[in-house]
Amino acid sequence: MTHAIEAADVAAFFAPAEKDKAKRVAGVPVEKELFEQRHEKDNLRWAGKLLAQIEDHAASALFKEYQYRLNKNQTLSANIWLRKSVEQIREHAARFPLPLRMVASELGRANIAREWSNACAAIVQEKTANFTTPVNAEQLLDAAMEPARKWGISPLLPSFSKACPHAEISDQHIDMAVSAVARLQDAEWWERQITRAWRRYAEHVAILIGKVRKGVSAYVSQRSLQDYRARKQAGAAWLKTMYAINPELELEVPLADAVKASVANPEIRRMELMVRMRGFEEVAEEQDLVGEFYTWTAPSRFHAWTIIKDKDKDKGKDKGKDKTKPKKTVRNTRYDGSTPRHTQRYLCGQWAKARAKLARLGVRFFGFRVVEPHHDGTPHWHMLFFVHPSQRLLLRWVLRKYACEHDKKELAKSYKPRFDWSAIDPAKGTATGYIAKYIAKNIDGFNMDWDEESEEAISTAVPAVAAWSSLWGIRQFQQVGGPSVTVWRELRRLREATQNPILEPARKAADAGKWAAYVDAMGGIDAARKDHPIQLAHLVKPAASKYGEDVAKLTGLRTANIFTSVNGTATGIMVGMSEAQTRHQGWELSRTGLGERSELPSGKRSELPLSGDSRAPWSSDNNCTRGSVLAEKDPLDREMAMLGLDARDKKLLLNGAVIEIDGLFVSIRNGCLNTCRQRPNVRPEYDKLDHDLEPLKSGKAYWKRRIQGELFTGNTPVNEWLKTVPEHDLGDVIMQIDDMLLKERQLNPLTYKEDMLLVQLQQLIEETIADSEFWRLYLE
Repeated sequence: MTHAIEAADVAAFFAPAEKDKAKRVAGVPVEKELFEQRHEKDNLRWAGKLLAQIEDHAASALFKEYQYRLNKNQTLSANIWLRKSVEQIREHAARFPLPLRMVASELGRANIAREWSNACAAIVQEKTANFTTPVNAEQLLDAAMEPARKWGISPLLPSFSKACPHAEISDQHIDMAVSAVARLQDAEWWERQITRAWRRYAEHVAILIGKVRKGVSAYVSQRSLQDYRARKQAGAAWLKTMYAINPELELEVPLADAVKASVANPEIRRMELMVRMRGFEEVAEEQDLVGEFYTWTAPSRFHAWTIIKDKDKDKGKDKGKDKTKPKKTVRNTRYDGSTPRHTQRYLCGQWAKARAKLARLGVRFFGFRVVEPHHDGTPHWHMLFFVHPSQRLLLRWVLRKYACEHDKKELAKSYKPRFDWSAIDPAKGTATGYIAKYIAKNIDGFNMDWDEESEEAISTAVPAVAAWSSLWGIRQFQQVGGPSVTVWRELRRLREATQNPILEPARKAADAGKWAAYVDAMGGIDAARKDHPIQLAHLVKPAASKYGEDVAKLTGLRTANIFTSVNGTATGIMVGMSEAQTRHQGWELSRTGLGERSELPSGKRSELPLSGDSRAPWSSDNNCTRGSVLAEKDPLDREMAMLGLDARDKKLLLNGAVIEIDGLFVSIRNGCLNTCRQRPNVRPEYDKLDHDLEPLKSGKAYWKRRIQGELFTGNTPVNEWLKTVPEHDLGDVIMQIDDMLLKERQLNPLTYKEDMLLVQLQQLIEETIADSEFWRLYLE
């Protein structure tokens, strides 16, 4: 005989007795002596109702603190504190449109992501009448964004409002809108966004209730640290099972070894940062610059917890105290509920103001910035800059001005809690030595035993800092000024000497690990990035991503068009653009190596779980490149040969022409071969080339087709389109556009008024015809 057991019966069976319930609030035993009087019992009931509005783990921590404050005879302040704490937690929980218990589990988040992505897909399908009716891109994106707004998440959106009101919306705006709509319909994208939001919310609650602070768990909560370690272990286990293979070149690299030999390895990352820092110091010594070390801290309202000063230490009585005993931390009454990410955004905003001010003043400086957390997770900055001695005080004044711009009342005695500085004294140590410990602490703890901020062993602090950076998405290291480090890494892949007079000095410097020489080879410390003689070369694959975006794959390096000179006088000899291939295409990820794949039956080889076109997994110290293909072996030739194009076609493409092959338009832009199904915009200076290749097209029917297919659809901006019209046809074409707009206005008056493209085009044409100079030249 079977019985149907209701969920309510099960809950009632396991529920505590009614008598025991009264003795606990949020799972925490109630101290009876604190709630004996009538008003005290009212406080207990009020606290229970208030804490029932938030999660149990947060409520229990808050109730423990509440009883602690009551024991200190702080009834009024304890009630105010509890109310504000619950309000802050509820405010951050309000961003979730569903109950928090539904997003607390991985399975729940996956189900929710699928439901909300389907909701976005239904909106798109409805707006487009099952994908049969064209819809304005801005209107479609606005409608599809409605579910995401409820969560407070968003993909990268085009700036429609910033587009010139008298110009057409560019193809870039349309492409970004299409990609955004595609993301909104993807369940995986939703799951990533919801998971990130949930983790940050849970960590912020941990900060509010005191689980992230010195003496408890510095930098991040224990739950976040365990989650980070679990994900790292899972990632490491996955790496050990994968290979990076290139069947065409018969190369095979275990993926774990490739990652270990790259900058993803903390040791290699630290060594590279130290090499770059030392190189900057050498450049400064050559130019007689001085070093300055600065520390930026956010205002008090961004800090959840503060440290009580040790009175014995102030009196000089701490000589016999235990070093490992953590100092006491207390809640900061000025805290406004900001997250570490809010703090980082504030510091970045102040830094942007400072850089703009320094640029206006002509202050020249370069160096590094390191971001690390306080014990409660609030970020602060350390900056090491080199500057001319005559501008040192000006740099110091500007940085102090914007560090102390807000909340000045709390700086009545000194500005040092917000801004601190020290001049680098070569007699006491090098500039690199000043910043070495900050780099080591935030990477691998090299040559360190103790972390002063958390007052814990460095082996405990380093993983916590890494988990903090990963959780909040905060960039720890930032180079300020100087050439690209990615170019430096690609140069280190070149193992053989080149014949290129621009590439070779930089290659030698990178191969020898001399950052200062590399800076000189790239044009000096003051050269702008766009003026560097060596740039990255990419192969662009149109609409190759999951969301229909162009994918630019790094293939190597290219040199710019530069005139050589003798004693500062140009000789007129053009070096010309050339390329050096540092990465091979065609890499795949596989669970089996090439040897194992060859032993499999032919029918099963296609069943291997591969992912195409992953980047080459070599590090700068890996010898698997087997000699890089240099300028003499242009990678464009191989790509063009696959399309059936020869040297004559290449010459035309390099001059800006567009070649059509079976409906596929081929062009070369910025040294990269591009292919797409729609004809790209042709640069006006190459019109003469196209006219030499084919008869000049003209006639009313020809221009009518172009007007309807290009102008009226918005595929080409008006100004660019008019530049393609020959002068002898310009007057007729303008009048033809005016006639066609008039006819459209008469036939479809209602839709015409709603079509902003046609209205703006009509206004532009009327202004053009009204122009007296245009009338005299083309219409009289």
